[in-house]
Amino acid sequence: MAQRILPENAAVLYLRMSDERQERSIGDQRTELLAYAEKHGYKVLREYDDPAISGDDTIRRTGFLRMREDAAKGEFSVVLCWDQDRFGRFDPIEGGYWILPFRNAGVRLETIAQGKIDWNDFAGRLIYLVQQEGKHAYLRDLSRNVVRGSLAAARECRGTGGRPPIGYRVVNGETVVVEEWAAIIRRIFEEYLKPGAGLRTVANILNQEGLRSSKGGLWSVTTIRDSLKNEKYTGSFVWGKCSTGRYHTVKDGEIVPRAKTDGKKSGTPIICRDKYEPIVSRKTFDRAQRKLAEQQKRTAPRSRRQYVFSGLLECADCKTKMTGKQGYYVCRSYYQKGASVCNCNHMPEELLVETIVRLIEREYCSDEAIDRIRKALRRRQKARGQSAPVDLKQLQKRISILDGQIETGAERVFSAPAGIVPSLYTQLDGLRIERDRLRGQLQAAERPKEGSDDQEVQEVEEAIEALGALRKTFKESEPADLRELMHQIITKIELSFSHQRHGKKIHNEFQSGTIRLRSDKRLSFLCGTARRCLAHGRA
Repeated sequence: MAQRILPENAAVLYLRMSDERQERSIGDQRTELLAYAEKHGYKVLREYDDPAISGDDTIRRTGFLRMREDAAKGEFSVVLCWDQDRFGRFDPIEGGYWILPFRNAGVRLETIAQGKIDWNDFAGRLIYLVQQEGKHAYLRDLSRNVVRGSLAAARECRGTGGRPPIGYRVVNGETVVVEEWAAIIRRIFEEYLKPGAGLRTVANILNQEGLRSSKGGLWSVTTIRDSLKNEKYTGSFVWGKCSTGRYHTVKDGEIVPRAKTDGKKSGTPIICRDKYEPIVSRKTFDRAQRKLAEQQKRTAPRSRRQYVFSGLLECADCKTKMTGKQGYYVCRSYYQKGASVCNCNHMPEELLVETIVRLIEREYCSDEAIDRIRKALRRRQKARGQSAPVDLKQLQKRISILDGQIETGAERVFSAPAGIVPSLYTQLDGLRIERDRLRGQLQAAERPKEGSDDQEVQEVEEAIEALGALRKTFKESEPADLRELMHQIITKIELSFSHQRHGKKIHNEFQSGTIRLRSDKRLSFLCGTARRCLAHGRA
C-alpha cells in the first residue's frame, strides 16, 4: 500500500506535565499551541497528552507512544510542543531510540520555546543534543536535591517515611490508622504467632475467609512475610530501608548516584520509634521477627540445588507451575497461597528424573528405537535426494527482473518527494533480500553433488552411534547439563494427582503425567546434543 503524502502543515499537539504543580498545565499548553498553530498556518489534526508523567519515563508515556506509532504510519508531518523538555527529558542516547521513527517518517518537531528543530541537519542535531543534555541534567540535579531534602527530613523524623503501608493513610499530612485494614494486620500477627503456624497457614486462613489483599488479589507467602517484617506497624518512622531512586539514592548516610537499571538493595534505615499510633505492639513485632528468623534457619537450603525440570512442570489441578523445594516439586499456588487455592501436590525430584529419563531412553536410545530411527533417517535422506529439480532458467530470469527493478527504484529515490522516500527504501530492501535469496538458491543448485550413498550411510551411523551414547550421558551428566538437555527436548510436563480425604487430612498421590515434546525438532535436538557429548568426551 502506498504511503500517504500529507501537506507540510498537517500537525498534532503533544502536551505533557510532570505533576500538578507544573507551571504550565495541560490547558495552558493547549491554549498557547493552538494560537501558535493558527499564527503559523498549521492545521491541527489531533492532540496527544501525558499528564503527571516524568519526561524520562517514556515507557509509561502512553500518549507519546501512540503518537510515535501514528508518526510511523505517516498520519501527520509535524509535532508542536510548548518546549523541547515537554517532548522528552531523555538523554541523547535514549533520545535516538525514541526519535528515530519520527525522523524516518519525515516528521519534525517544532516548539514555541526553541522554534523548528531539524533532526536531518548536522547543526540542528548538535543544537538539539546540547539542549537535550541540559534538560536531562536538570532531572539529575532535581533528583539529588529531592533526595537531599528527604534525607534531611528523615534525620529529623519529619514526614511520613515514604508511602504508608496498608493499615495507615495520610490525612492532612498526618499518618492515621485505618481500622478496617489494621484489624487484618493484627490478625496476621495473631495467626502467625500461634504454635505450629507458618506463613502459608496465615495466607490460607485469609484466603478461605474471602479476605483480599490491598491490591484485590489473594494473600501469598510473600505478602504475609512483608507485612510481618514491616516495622512501621509498631508506630515507627522508617526511611531508607531499600535504596531506591531514579538517579540518586542514599548509601551509608551519603547521597550517591544511581543508574536506572540498578535494582532495589537493602540499606541501613533511619528509624524513629513511637512516631505514630501503633497497630501492633513492639513485643508482638519482636516475637514475630524471632519466629521468622527461626523458620528461615530451618528451611534455608544448605546449597543451591539445580532442579532438572525447573520451569517445565505444571500442576494439572490449578494449571500453574510447580517449583523445586527441598528435593520435591510442589505446586506453587499451594506453596504461596495455601490449600484454599490448590492441593498439596508434590513429587520427589529423584523419582521424576529417573522415570522420565527411563522413558526417553526407551523411546530413543533402546535397540528397537535406534533401529526405527536409522530407518527414518535413511528415508529422509532418500527423499531429499529425490526432490524436484530446480528450474535454473526460471531462477536466472527472476533474478534479472529483480536487478532491473532495483536499479529503476534506486533512480526514483533521488527525484521522489521527501515524504515517500522512507517507503521507497523499504521496498528496495525487500527486493534486494528476495534477489539475494534467489542467488543463493541458484548457486546451491549449480554446485556439483558431493558424497556417495556410502558416505550418507556413514553419516547416519555416526548419528545413531552418538544417539546411543546418550544412555551413558543421562547417567553421568551433572544436574545443570541434564537440565539443559531436558529443556531442549521437552516443552511441558503436566502432573495429575488423586485426592482422598482421611478424617481432617487430604492425601494427595501422583496419578499420571503428560510429557509434551518438541515434536518438530526432537530428533535433531537429541542427535545434536549427543554429537556434542561425543565431541567433548562426555559419552
